[in-house]
Amino acid sequence: MYTFIEYPKCSTCRKAKSELDGLQCEFQSQNIVTETPTSQELQDWMAASGLPIKSFFNTSGMKYRELGLKDKVDQLTVKEAADLLASDGMLIKRPLLVEDEKVVQVGYRKPYADLVL
Repeated sequence: MYTFIEYPKCSTCRKAKSELDGLQCEFQSQNIVTETPTSQELQDWMAASGLPIKSFFNTSGMKYRELGLKDKVDQLTVKEAADLLASDGMLIKRPLLVEDEKVVQVGYRKPYADLVL
């Protein structure tokens, strides 16, 4: 079972969710703001994904710019980054597609059809 972590008002998240629905993929939705992933979940996902820490940040978001994270993210440890992300769901790159506690994709760069079938 997939977990689709989204911000429901985000057009990209809606597009990605629509694709999952079209693929008849079973998933549960999780609102990134009201059910923000925990620091431990984020740390586990970062470690298992092999992706750079920066890929988990919504670098185009207002909160990212407000906090001046552009020059700081590369200096953060995994724990520091996860703690910061868990403090505000709007900092997290979305949507996140997770299966069995492993991140399948961060953001919506390519169609899910290649990933979930």
